Amino acid sequence: MSDKTLLLNPSSKSGKGKKNWEYFLKQDFNEIVTNSEEHTIQSVIEADSETMVAVGGDGTINLVINGIMKSDKKKALGVLYSGTSPDFCKFHKIPINPKEALDVLNRANRELVDVMKITYLKDNSVAYFGSSCNIGLGAQIADISNKIRRFFGDLLGTLIAAIFAIISAKPFKALINIDGEKFELDNIYHVIVLKNNFIASGIHLNIETKTDDGKIYVLAIRKPLLKSLTGLYDGKIPQGAFLKCGKKVFVETTPKQKTEFDGDSKAETPVMIECLEKSLEIIK
Repeated sequence: MSDKTLLLNPSSKSGKGKKNWEYFLKQDFNEIVTNSEEHTIQSVIEADSETMVAVGGDGTINLVINGIMKSDKKKALGVLYSGTSPDFCKFHKIPINPKEALDVLNRANRELVDVMKITYLKDNSVAYFGSSCNIGLGAQIADISNKIRRFFGDLLGTLIAAIFAIISAKPFKALINIDGEKFELDNIYHVIVLKNNFIASGIHLNIETKTDDGKIYVLAIRKPLLKSLTGLYDGKIPQGAFLKCGKKVFVETTPKQKTEFDGDSKAETPVMIECLEKSLEIIK
């Protein structure tokens, strides 16, 4: 039995990610074709392999991370990227070219990196993510872009979604607690709690984040204008934004806001997010 199991997501990149499967399946790996989020996570938990390989996009990677973190067995994360916007791979310098990614996976060099643990305080449910969590406007953009990117492509689809979301967005109040220090912010449209400064579809913020330093950043944005939105693609932090870093972050909003991480909309605030330093082993 191989020490690697592929978790193949047939829905990645609106089904187009499957074009790489034939190349990957020529290898002597175990294979599981996933059919739901729950199936992916449970398959990772139950598998005996030492390395669980996400074959899909950032959403698939996130599900495999959740399975690894919830398993009582020591497992590493591998990635054969077949998705839309490779934020996780860019941050961790994992190649997205199929041949190069396969070479990296087979060399099996390992590195410990940070993972974020998010607790939804309404029911104390727990999940994990590897890139960033968006609260408010970002979750709205994700909902819209996931519906239209198959028609317009990743970059243009996300930009169109952002414009529509901004037009309909309403401000909210945010109570943010970072390592015990409280901040009350008014007229907020978007909060990002991030480890990874590659946040979506070509946006790369000028924040000096590291993969293994135990720190997360909190960015709160007030009324977003189209000018500041396009500036994000040059890494610019919008004028008047709130930016702090820490290890443990509590976010409560009035009214409640949806959250989103790694591409998919999730439950509402309030949430507690903490950085688990060097808690995930990845192949890179």
